[in-house]
Amino acid sequence: MGSALTRRLAMGLALLVIVVIGGGVGYYLIGRGAWTLGDCVYMTMITEYARAFTVVLLVFGTGSIVYFASTVTAFIIEGDLKNVLFASRLKKRMKRMKDHVVVCGAGSTGRNVIEELLTTGVPVVAIDIRESELREIAEKFPKAEYSYIVGDATDDDVMAGAGLERARGLVAALSSDKDNLYLTVSGRQLSPAVRIVARCAELSHVEKIRKSGADAVVSPNFIGGMRLVSELLRPAVVRFLDDMLRDRRAAYRIEEIRLGDGTVGLGATLREARVRERFGMTVLAVRASDNQSWVYNPDANEKLAPGMTLVVLGSAEQVAELRRATA
Repeated sequence: MGSALTRRLAMGLALLVIVVIGGGVGYYLIGRGAWTLGDCVYMTMITEYARAFTVVLLVFGTGSIVYFASTVTAFIIEGDLKNVLFASRLKKRMKRMKDHVVVCGAGSTGRNVIEELLTTGVPVVAIDIRESELREIAEKFPKAEYSYIVGDATDDDVMAGAGLERARGLVAALSSDKDNLYLTVSGRQLSPAVRIVARCAELSHVEKIRKSGADAVVSPNFIGGMRLVSELLRPAVVRFLDDMLRDRRAAYRIEEIRLGDGTVGLGATLREARVRERFGMTVLAVRASDNQSWVYNPDANEKLAPGMTLVVLGSAEQVAELRRATA
């Protein structure tokens, strides 16, 4: 709700209070103390002076009441209208979304996932039972391709509205391993080709979730332990990665790019492709296919072909440009 409307409401209320108090004091002075202040507020006086004062008070009093009532009405209607328009905008955006990521859960883990995806320019549909969390993210990223559904992600009807069949990925980030297991199974049934990444609190459940259809399972406890070791043994590397994630000038990330048929026009080798000069990115590693090993820090003579995967360091805009060039 706009601050201008709030100021109008406060002004109308203040005007109404001033007229009522001023009218009571005026009647009290006209009656020279003959009536109580309470009587002066609502009783009609019979003297000529009081009649004249009543006419003036009636004009201003009626005007203030009308102004206050219209402001309250606008306050309610405009607020409801704003909410309706916001919900309608979310639904329209969700219907046209494709190649997005569906994130189930906006808690401590899910919210970080959503914000990182939006920061790197990936469209997101979030699902959570708490609208306040989802709304805060929308306000933080007003220009992002972001929509949300308020509801239980384990409800099949709720999940059906997220457009999973058009999505590139599903993140199961609910607090319960059982719920994430269910999301993995139902998500795989709805979209056999979608990539599913699930959160798992207990290490003993990792294999069960993976066998249920998850492409990857992440344990925050395991990751936390590895982070503690990294802080102990390689603090400079950790600081570098953290600073890169927090850099406000550009969202630099280590990304992967799957080369398509457009690679033929890019060049036969890394030297001919001139990735650094044309796109401003550094190629950290390449892999010919999924079943082959990585070539780290490749030299300029490394051959490029459709189907290869590049690991690069660059901004979201640079990565998107190279993806378009090699699609």
